Amino acid sequence: MDSDKLMKGIIPGIMSGYVFMAFMGPGMADMVGGMISADALIGFILHIIISAVIGALYTGLFTEYVKMNNPLVDIAVGGLIYGVIWWIVGGLIIMPAIAGGELLQISLTDPSLFGHIIFGHVLAFLVVLRNAAMGMDG
Repeated sequence: MDSDKLMKGIIPGIMSGYVFMAFMGPGMADMVGGMISADALIGFILHIIISAVIGALYTGLFTEYVKMNNPLVDIAVGGLIYGVIWWIVGGLIIMPAIAGGELLQISLTDPSLFGHIIFGHVLAFLVVLRNAAMGMDG
């Protein structure tokens, strides 16, 4: 795994994490903090750190193995796929496992599903935009 490619996703991941938190509302920070018996501020900080890691994994792994070769398809399809992956992994497996809930409780009306899809689209958009603006490859 190329550390330079990982680094390219950190800032877009953080920015996408802010958008996710804005979409989900203030209760999201409480929920994340509550998983580790902490307050909303710690939950917010933890979510931003997680977003940075997920952003790094997007540029370091996902874009390496999912080659769509079209910026608009990268945003529309790649962002959708990546957002749904993290909804399943984070929202349906990791969070319930830590919080003591039931795993894989799928609901297509879950706001978290839409939040993760928005996260994936914003992340993909920011990576494509940054790459185009700076003349970067992937």
